[in-house]
Amino acid sequence: MDLRGSRSKASRALGKKVDQKVEEKDPLTRRGPMRRRAKKKSVYGLHLIEAQACRMIYGLYERQFRNYFRIAKAKSGNTAEELLVLLERRLDNAVYRSGLATTRRQARQLVTHRHFWVNGRPVDRPSYLLRAGDIFEVKPTKQDKSYYTSITDDLIDPREGFWIKRTGKEGFKYCVERLPLAAEAEQTFDAAYIVEYYSKFV
Repeated sequence: MDLRGSRSKASRALGKKVDQKVEEKDPLTRRGPMRRRAKKKSVYGLHLIEAQACRMIYGLYERQFRNYFRIAKAKSGNTAEELLVLLERRLDNAVYRSGLATTRRQARQLVTHRHFWVNGRPVDRPSYLLRAGDIFEVKPTKQDKSYYTSITDDLIDPREGFWIKRTGKEGFKYCVERLPLAAEAEQTFDAAYIVEYYSKFV
């Protein structure tokens, strides 16, 4: 499935919402004339859909996703939970979670355009894995751009008890207080099915 294509089309194809944008129309709603009822999915098909939905949500190509699965599988904990924690720790996801971007696609673009520092150093890799205690912030030279001056405080203050916390009211600086929990990740797919799918190949 093409990561660069329409997220609405991908949502309808998978039967799951994979776009973070709030839309007036439900992206799962079919358009045009009625189509024939889809055949019942096999177990393999159900597992594949969950894997594709997860990849589309986080914007990862197949090779990237398999690498994350290998890392998660090598850890001693639950593979599904470890995989979700790795995906949540990505810098582009943290930018999206902090409210500085409306979608992960937008967050990825901000990171690649060198808008962010991590621990005082510029980072332009969306896949950068944050650790507990890390601080990421918008570069001072970028904060005067109209994009950031139009952001309101209610959008950039993560909820209480979340793994990301904004430090101070001035600027756009965030601290990773702890590693994210699997329960705080996206809940639109079944991570156990993803483990079942990739266990056949990795």
